[in-house]
Amino acid sequence: MKAARLLLIGAAVAIGATTSTAAWAQDKEKVIAERQDLMKKQVRDWIAIRNYLAGNADQQTAVAAADALTKSVPTVPNYFPPGTAGPAPDGKWGTKPEVWTEHDKFLAAGKKVEEQVAALGAALKTGDKAKAEVAFKELDTCNACHNTFRAKLQ
Repeated sequence: MKAARLLLIGAAVAIGATTSTAAWAQDKEKVIAERQDLMKKQVRDWIAIRNYLAGNADQQTAVAAADALTKSVPTVPNYFPPGTAGPAPDGKWGTKPEVWTEHDKFLAAGKKVEEQVAALGAALKTGDKAKAEVAFKELDTCNACHNTFRAKLQ
């Protein structure tokens, strides 16, 4: 009777471990997919601003894109919880462990981009394209993090 009870407990633990491992893997994949969706949205916003500066879009579109970036850039660290290292869904890029081992540096890079995006947004709102172009060029965009915290896999 005691052996049967131990066997049932062991089976329950094994099933629970398998289930939580599968759930964790799905959660990790979901976080990585959401992270990629955020990055793609941010790229579309950068392109809208670039297009305005190149004379291919209107100021209102650029200001809206800058406002969207002002809101989304500070949320980037939320998309990198511990345990979510891994390749992007396309398999071309991966997250370096430095995101977590040098987390202060990761957060500082993001903070710098936040400040630069705020300056760009303010410049765009003035309608002074020359001022906006300077702010855009000073902005390190994605490179502030990608050069240090992202690895090319292929």
